[in-house]
Amino acid sequence: MAFGEIIGQETVIQHLQNALRTGSVSHAYILSGGRGSGRKMLAQSFAAALLCQDPAVGEDGTYEACGKCLSCLQAQSGNHPDILTLEREKAGSIGVGEIRRLRADMQIVPYSSEHKIYIVPDAERMTQQAQNALLKTLEEPPSYGVLLLLADGVTAFLPTVLSRCITLQLRPVSAQAIEQLLTSRYDTPPEKARMCARFAGGLPGKAIRLSESEEFAAVRDRTVGLLRRIEQADAHEIAESARESAAGGETDNVLDFTDSWFRDILVYKSTGDEGRLIFPEEIQYIKDAADMLSYGSLQRVARARETAGRRLKANVNTELVLEMLFLQIRQACAADRRRTRNRTNG
Repeated sequence: MAFGEIIGQETVIQHLQNALRTGSVSHAYILSGGRGSGRKMLAQSFAAALLCQDPAVGEDGTYEACGKCLSCLQAQSGNHPDILTLEREKAGSIGVGEIRRLRADMQIVPYSSEHKIYIVPDAERMTQQAQNALLKTLEEPPSYGVLLLLADGVTAFLPTVLSRCITLQLRPVSAQAIEQLLTSRYDTPPEKARMCARFAGGLPGKAIRLSESEEFAAVRDRTVGLLRRIEQADAHEIAESARESAAGGETDNVLDFTDSWFRDILVYKSTGDEGRLIFPEEIQYIKDAADMLSYGSLQRVARARETAGRRLKANVNTELVLEMLFLQIRQACAADRRRTRNRTNG
């Protein structure tokens, strides 16, 4: 939980550092970035430093928690009485009940610190009623209260909530920086580090999770193998692949690989730049697909992927969602392949 361990978010860190140095801490922040961007680590580092009893200040003015005082030890163990993380009652949303309990707790003065910090993961999932309930606290916050709202983005927030928070946008981290992080700090073999860094989409946390996953490479090979020959795959093969992925709890990785595959096809079709590919080792397949697929078909694939995401959020059977997605992809690719052959024969 140290700022020095966070890579690629210098602008956000500088803002939080200035708040710590000057004491001008806002009552509410939105840390906006994808899962794995470092938003949770930033929140924890900021909370620990803010409550630290003997903060360390480097020659360059960097402000860090000491890691040794009682407050830091409590923060590291997750048992600090003045750092509280909101827990959802429902997986899909944060309701007004959770926010009312947070508000009631915030009326209780800090146990041992000058501040009382509330970390709200997935804050974009607050219902409108929950946001309106939170608004009362944002309008009249207690002097010691600090809200850290962690969110994928800000579009789901009410304008009245946004206007009363400081929004800090986390940026994607370069693949080179992530690769270096994996090899130097996590002892990841170079080849695996390169693959995980390319596939992480600028999210260090995601790259770390992938590097620690024994199934990652196997899922990648199976999914990419299916996508290479999707036009020839029969319904049984697609159904079996969907069943295996769903049964193994690999749906997220399968969808990420699928997104990255068609992203590479679109990038190469638009720019011809091999250096921007996530799967450069698949360049021959990607070139062929880019030549064959029309922009219209790529749009149809994107819409099918969006539909799959909505169905999964609606708790539609995972195996069925994956099967339908790959059948739709096969249909789009096969249609363009037939058109290409007809033009050639004609």
